[in-house]
Amino acid sequence: MLLPIPLTFPELALLFSLALVLSVHRALRVPPHLRHIPKVPTWPLLWSYLSGEVEEQRVKRLILPFAKSRGTSIVLVYCLGDWMVQILDPKVGKQLLENPTVRKQQQPDGMLLWRLVGRNNIFMSDGETWKRHSRIMHAALRQAVPMERFAMLARTTFAIIGDGGRVCWSDLMHRYTLDAVATTVIGYDFEALANPDNPFVRKYHSVMAAIASPPYVAFPSLERWLPRLGVRRMVDDFVGDFAKMLEEKRSNPGNDVITYMFQDPEMTQADYRDNTIVLFIGGHDTTAGALASAVYFLARYPVIQAKVREEVFAVLGNEEPRLEHFSRTPHLNAVIRESMRYNTPTNVTVPRVSDSPLYVGDVMIPPNTPVALNMCAAHHNDSVWTHPEVFDPERFLDAAKYDPGNWVSFGVGPRRCVARNFSLYEQRVLISMLLREYRWSLPEDSIHKDYLKNGFSAFALSQPMQVDIDFVRIAPSPTTSSHV
Repeated sequence: MLLPIPLTFPELALLFSLALVLSVHRALRVPPHLRHIPKVPTWPLLWSYLSGEVEEQRVKRLILPFAKSRGTSIVLVYCLGDWMVQILDPKVGKQLLENPTVRKQQQPDGMLLWRLVGRNNIFMSDGETWKRHSRIMHAALRQAVPMERFAMLARTTFAIIGDGGRVCWSDLMHRYTLDAVATTVIGYDFEALANPDNPFVRKYHSVMAAIASPPYVAFPSLERWLPRLGVRRMVDDFVGDFAKMLEEKRSNPGNDVITYMFQDPEMTQADYRDNTIVLFIGGHDTTAGALASAVYFLARYPVIQAKVREEVFAVLGNEEPRLEHFSRTPHLNAVIRESMRYNTPTNVTVPRVSDSPLYVGDVMIPPNTPVALNMCAAHHNDSVWTHPEVFDPERFLDAAKYDPGNWVSFGVGPRRCVARNFSLYEQRVLISMLLREYRWSLPEDSIHKDYLKNGFSAFALSQPMQVDIDFVRIAPSPTTSSHV
C-alpha cells in the first residue's frame, strides 16, 4: 500500500492561492441572467472599495462616466459582495421605489453593520411590520417640531465658539446633532456638546470606526472566514447599552418618540431596541454631515453667505426661530437643498428585490436581483441637472428650471425618510441663528480648499472630515441673550 506523500509548504501555499483565485473569479463573474445590463468595470471598483474611497468620489470617478459612455442610467455594479443594479436617474428610481411588488432585500446575517442596526425597525422592515412602525413614527414625530430645543442647543454651540476663532465644525456638528436627537427622540441627554469625552459618545465612534473596515464592507463574507470577534463584542455591548436605556425609559417616561412608541401594545422589545438605534444613527450622523456641508459651502462662497444673512435678519430679526419664519426664507432653504444635493447625506438606498421580473426604465431586472437608487449619482447626473459640479442654490429658486422630483436627498416614494422635517428644521434653526451671530470663512490651509472631502462610512454616508472654520463674532454681545 502506497502512503500519500505530504505536501511541502510551498505546494500548500500554491494550492491555497489557486483556490483563492478560483473563488474570486467565480464571485466576480457576472451571472448569465444579468449580462444584458451594462457593467461598471469590476477591477477599478474593487480597488476603489479596498482603498477606502468614499461613495461620492467613486460615483463621480467611475460610475457616472461609465454610464454616460454607454448612454444609460441603469448599471450593474459589484457591491457588498454581490451583483447589484444601480439606478442613476431620480425619475427611474421613483418608478422602482413606488412599485408595490418590490421589497427590501434581506441583508446577510454576518455583516456587523446589520448586527448593529438590527432588522426590526422602520429602516429594514417590510410589509405589515413596516406599516406599523411607519404609523407609529409618523404619529410620534408629528407631535411637535422641537424648535425651542434646537435653539437652546444652538446657543450652547455658540457658547463653545465664543468670540470666534478656528473651530472644528464637523466635530461640533456631530455633538450638536447627537444632543438634538438624543433629547427629543430618545429622551436621554448625553451632554455631548458640554462633554465631548462622554464615554457613550466615545464608544459609539469606536464602534462605527471598527465596523468601517473597507475590506469587510466590500466583502461581507470575510466575517465568516476571518470573524472580528472583538468588534462583534463591541457592537453587542453598544446594543446592550441601548437596551438598558430603554429599561430606564420605561421607568421614567417623557415627552419623546420612544415614550410614544411604548404606548403601542404590538411593539416588541426588539422593535423598541432596533428603532431606537436606527433613529439614533440616522437622526444624527446624516444631519451632522448636512450641517457640516452647508456651513462649509457658505464659507467658500461669502457672497451667498451675505445674501442669506440679509434674508435671515429681514425675516427673523432678533426673534426666536419659529416654523412660520422659514416659509419666508427661500435663499436659506435653497442653500440647504443645494448643499444636500451636492453632498448627499445618504448616498444609496437599501437594495430592493422582486419575486418576479421587474421592468425599470427600458431594462428588465430578473427576479431576486438587488436594485437600488444611487442618490448621489442621481444628484450629479448631468442629464438631470445643469452643471451638477457647481454649487448653485439659485437652481432651486427658478420654478421654471427646477423639477422637485429630481431632488431625492431623503429618498423617494412612500418610504422616504420619516424624520425629514425634523432634519430640515434642525438645520434651518442652527444656520439662521449662526448667521446672526457670526461671519465665517475657510482657512487658507484647509484640507477642503479645493473640494469637500468625506470620510469613509460603512453606511455610505457623506461625512465631511476635519472641517475647520474660522469664525468672527458680529453680534453686539458675547451671548445670544439679546436675540431671545
